[in-house]
Amino acid sequence: MFVLLLVYAGAAYTLSPFAGPLLMGAVLTTVGWPWQLRLERGFHLPRWLGSLIHALAWVAIIIIPAVIIVDSVLPQVALLIFRWQSGGPLVEVPPEVLQIPYVGHWLLSHLHGLNGAYLSALLSAHSSLITNSLGQLWIFTLHTFFAALTVFALALHGERLTEALYLGATQFWGRDRGDRYLAACRDAARSVLIGLIGVGVVEGMFIGIAYAVAGLSMWPLWLVATALISPIPFGATAVVGAATLWLTFTGHWIAGLLVLAWGLIVITVADLVVRPLLTGSQTQAPFFLVFFSILGGAEAFGLIGLIIGPILVLLARGVWRAWERRIRLQE
Repeated sequence: MFVLLLVYAGAAYTLSPFAGPLLMGAVLTTVGWPWQLRLERGFHLPRWLGSLIHALAWVAIIIIPAVIIVDSVLPQVALLIFRWQSGGPLVEVPPEVLQIPYVGHWLLSHLHGLNGAYLSALLSAHSSLITNSLGQLWIFTLHTFFAALTVFALALHGERLTEALYLGATQFWGRDRGDRYLAACRDAARSVLIGLIGVGVVEGMFIGIAYAVAGLSMWPLWLVATALISPIPFGATAVVGAATLWLTFTGHWIAGLLVLAWGLIVITVADLVVRPLLTGSQTQAPFFLVFFSILGGAEAFGLIGLIIGPILVLLARGVWRAWERRIRLQE
């Protein structure tokens, strides 16, 4: 028994650097597994093709909105770059602001120096910060790829893994407790999924209103992108930041600042209030337990811990309650 535990501990230590994407892939597989089965039955697809579509669907949810926005913004970015290279100002002051006494001329004099040369010097001064940010972005992209591979591998052997989990749980804890513990795993994954979907809907709708009021071109696309990318840690913040920069560099910088302020308020309320409420609603978990599981998960696992943390805490709570009910029944 000791040798077996030692072998499993070594295996867990070997996979620990990829614990985040592996757990995330397991959650995504659990969520999308019923839909994969319906797709395979409806179109008579082989298992490998259904698993491939399943994995690619999750990647598409992350990639497609970002690609569409970048493709729509690139032509205008090229015009901005040409203006920077010609020595023009990066940010133009609207005529109505210029008419404000003192403020208009003060902004004009300070923003006039914000040109291509200033941007180059600023980027050079903060090159290490930019390099670290790009490194984190690369790590997140790599982990997303590993999570997609995990989805494909787990979905390819779905029934076999389900049987193995059921057999191991029943052999280790008995039939009754094994069923309860597996049910706790499903409830934890379902609760976190409900929280993610709810946050996406709230952030997409309320921030989308700000996009429309600010006059952002193709604002429905930005709304959809915000809703779809919001389950990714800091995904909605990245979209709001891109919209703010876009409005600012096209001369609507007041609207951009208002979108940024409103977006940060909505994201903060959604992540710190709406997400814990929705996540704990299915399992009746206390609000502050879910709240600290989100923050603690981010501290322990990084950005992906915003999702992994609540799953582990809710799973531990579900297992404890299952054990508690068993003891009460025996008494």
